[in-house]
Amino acid sequence: MKKKALIIYILLFFAIIFTFIFISFNYLKNHEKKLLDNKYKTLSTQINKNINFLIEDKKTATLTLAIATSKFENIKNTFITRDIHNFNLSEFSKELSSNTSFKNIWFMLIDKDGTALYRSWNEHKNDTLLFRKGIKNILKNPKITNTIAVGRYDMTFHSIIPIYDNKKFLGIFEVITHFNSIAKDLTKSNTNSVILADKKYFNTLKYPFSNNFINQYYITNLDAKDNLINLIKKIGIEKILKTNGYLIVDNKFISTYKIEDSEKDNIGYIISSKGLKDIDMSDISKFKTNFITNAISLFILLTFVLSLIFYYIFSRKVLIEKKKAQQILDSQQNIIILTDGEVLNNANKQFLNFFNQYHSVEEFKKEHKCICEMFVDINDENYITDKDYNGKNWAQFILENPKINLKAAMIKDEQIRHFLLNVSLNLFSGEEIPYIVVTLTDITLDIKQKSELKLLNDNLELLVEEKTKELKNLNESLEIRIEKEILKNKKKDEILFEHNKMLAMGEMINNIAHQWRQPLSAISSSASSILLKKEMNSLDDESLDFLCSHIVESSIFLSKTIEDFRIFYNEDEKEEEFLLEDIINQNIKIITNKLEDEHIKIVSNIVEKIKIFATKKQFQRAVLNIINNAIEALIENKKDQRYIFITTFENSLSIKDNANGINKDIMEHIFEPYFTTKHKSQGRGIGLYMAKIILEKNMPFKLDVENKAFTYKEKEYFGANFIINFNK
Repeated sequence: MKKKALIIYILLFFAIIFTFIFISFNYLKNHEKKLLDNKYKTLSTQINKNINFLIEDKKTATLTLAIATSKFENIKNTFITRDIHNFNLSEFSKELSSNTSFKNIWFMLIDKDGTALYRSWNEHKNDTLLFRKGIKNILKNPKITNTIAVGRYDMTFHSIIPIYDNKKFLGIFEVITHFNSIAKDLTKSNTNSVILADKKYFNTLKYPFSNNFINQYYITNLDAKDNLINLIKKIGIEKILKTNGYLIVDNKFISTYKIEDSEKDNIGYIISSKGLKDIDMSDISKFKTNFITNAISLFILLTFVLSLIFYYIFSRKVLIEKKKAQQILDSQQNIIILTDGEVLNNANKQFLNFFNQYHSVEEFKKEHKCICEMFVDINDENYITDKDYNGKNWAQFILENPKINLKAAMIKDEQIRHFLLNVSLNLFSGEEIPYIVVTLTDITLDIKQKSELKLLNDNLELLVEEKTKELKNLNESLEIRIEKEILKNKKKDEILFEHNKMLAMGEMINNIAHQWRQPLSAISSSASSILLKKEMNSLDDESLDFLCSHIVESSIFLSKTIEDFRIFYNEDEKEEEFLLEDIINQNIKIITNKLEDEHIKIVSNIVEKIKIFATKKQFQRAVLNIINNAIEALIENKKDQRYIFITTFENSLSIKDNANGINKDIMEHIFEPYFTTKHKSQGRGIGLYMAKIILEKNMPFKLDVENKAFTYKEKEYFGANFIINFNK
């Protein structure tokens, strides 16, 4: 097994194991976090439900006590007589504190004007209570009311009972209880609490009962723990109250309950705290234990499975490589054996074909330990036999003497067969000990041919002389034939160039005729007018000047036309740098009249300042040949709307038409000489051929053609697209 492959598999194994551990750890961490979040949310909900239950229970108990106490006759009499000196419920309050859960209960009498007549917990009286929103409403609409409110002394439970005398409203009897019992009940479940009145009541609390504040939030419960108060101050009271849900700080669970009055206004808060060690985490611990146990079991199983997979891969790889090695050996035409020089280890199919009396290598090894036992001694020092070579066996001797062409002879079908021996040392995949690989190349035919060659050696000089003479004659004949063909092809190209030139000249003469037709007509017309006016004695100086000027202008146009065509046929064939835009514009100018006569429109999109280095006139002729081909195709197709699109790109020039393209059957012949789709009287079929020759043989360019569909002015067209590529 190769060391590199082993390292790769080991790294892959550890990568899979690490990935498994990483995924498992992250899953455990995230799921534990999710379970803790659910646990804390559930705990927060349970605490709030418990607080809500305790508050409702306290409100119910307070109301029950208020209704029962309001039946005392002396309460009604006190309202009627307004004599409070003989009215005292302090002893009754102490008795309730001793025998019930009401440890600190207050009683209060308020007349129908909202004035406090009596307080059981102090001597304050005759002060108005109309600042309390609930009192105002009850005095307007007397009814039994059970609520929580913040007054001058505390945030408390209020049960208010209207007092009547023969349906005459006298005032209200109020029973007031505190939140201390709720805080104590929460302590039973290891939950500490701080009960706060909202800071908006800071100025209302003139005589705070506990006289304890956090910022402007009044602490209602007398037994509030200092450590919880300090923790709230550390976190920040505003941050706690704005938190929706819970907080975990300093291993403490903190949640908030909002206290509302009968009109659902927020008047206070209960901040609960519970040590994390006091929270039952057994279900989370159980999950972690089960997960870790399952993860370890899965890890062991994964390790075992991966080990089996890698072992299978390694074993299979070794088997496959051995099989491949055997297939390679069997594919060779020569006999190949693997040996240490003394024992035959393996061999290919050609070995068994030679020793066809054996069906397998193992069967051969039962009778022969080494192939060297089959070697025949023919008394030649270059032939190996089964003997000791200075302490080395035959294979080792060949291995140490690679420059000597050593051979071996073996008998098959009662005939001696000769073999050339090649030996190399190789280490096969999956093996630790290298093998000597011996290749036995059958050279029996070579030996036979050498023998026959020796017999012919005497006549060799004569044979060589005869063959040399034949070759010489053949070479001389071949050179003459090649030279003739070269001259013939050269002549053919010259004729084609001259033919193309003559055709181009004919085309130009036709274009000149088109160009001259209108100015010649104008000259003739002006001259006739002069003669006519002279005969009629109506030729004045102004008319003469006008008509002569018109004749001069037409003559100048004719001269300029001749100059344009003279420049086009200038025979100066030197290479130079020129603007592609100039060549295209000159060609369009030459064929302007023909385009107008055939109602063909040139649509050009020419990039300025593209320069080309080539033979200018030849390039211009090649481009004109392509444009003329497009014109002929449009004429032949008889289209109503005829377009030729000339577009330049950075490295190419495109000339396309809307003449329905080139038939696929003739596309590959379009650049062949004398090939044309027109009637014989209309063309000779060398225009595109010459364009191809000029651009590709005389210049470093490439000319291609394709059929292309395109859109112009929101209308679909199809035609041939000739592309000159400047980067061949």
